[in-house]
Amino acid sequence: MMMTKVYMVAAVLCGAMVVSVLPGGAAADRNLKGVLTVAGINRSYEVHVPASYGGREPVPLLMVLHGSSASGAVMRLYSRFNECSERNNFIVAYPDSLGPYWNDGRVDMNSVSYKANIDDVRFISGLIDQLVSRYSVDAGRVYIAGFSNGGMMALRLGIAIPEKLAAISSVSGLLPKHLSYLRPARPLPVMIIQGTEDPIVPSEGGKLDGKHGEILSAVDTAAYWSARNECSTPVGVQVLPDNDPDDGTLVFRVTYSCEKSESEVVLLTIQGGGHSWPGTRIPLVQKKWGKTCMDIDATAVIWDFFSCHRRA
Repeated sequence: MMMTKVYMVAAVLCGAMVVSVLPGGAAADRNLKGVLTVAGINRSYEVHVPASYGGREPVPLLMVLHGSSASGAVMRLYSRFNECSERNNFIVAYPDSLGPYWNDGRVDMNSVSYKANIDDVRFISGLIDQLVSRYSVDAGRVYIAGFSNGGMMALRLGIAIPEKLAAISSVSGLLPKHLSYLRPARPLPVMIIQGTEDPIVPSEGGKLDGKHGEILSAVDTAAYWSARNECSTPVGVQVLPDNDPDDGTLVFRVTYSCEKSESEVVLLTIQGGGHSWPGTRIPLVQKKWGKTCMDIDATAVIWDFFSCHRRA
């Protein structure tokens, strides 16, 4: 839910610069700023095209959704998916919400997007279509990941447009309760990463601070997708290596018994983890929103999960 102005401060401190280039251009900086008009409203986004992209062989497309009060540019810095795209040859896009919040499916009376009924599903769906047509994108390998409010939006998109997606992932973002009554049209692989000590999006679910709506717990969010994907009840639990004993966290990987790979559901529960992106430690964030897990790198873990899945 909350990815607040402190991340914008971090972005300024990093001295980020985005330079527009033509698709497939030879500029050293491979970032493009774009605008897509939806229902008469101009919606902004960034796209990063890896240096290895030649335009002949189709490559995967990843959409990364920022948290509230942030932007695609901040999410680019925070997640470091540009570097991941360079190593793995995929295009990554960072859309911007209209105002502070994505309309992620919560009944959130503090959200301008909710009260104005901003159609963010249509925006992201249209942006996928635009990028698939503009670049040589493998339409069977389109993924969405998000943080906090952006993670909840990723879950909403998994329900609304599963026919366009190969897999989704949410970090510090759980399923809005009102969406739990809906059923996706097809199974979709899902990875959920959630800290047990998250003060903004509590892992036990419930009503969020103020009038920010209601969410399911981390376990119930995973169970929702497991049921929709027709996975069986038994789960496997694995304790991952404590690679950074000083971070105060421990990661448990919970997997559901899904016969088909296109039904895979994974819950990474971070014992002691706060409201943060594992693998990216920002002192101001850690001081206010809890411990950052450094035992895993969420960026690498999410891409490893995505790379195993392709939409049939």
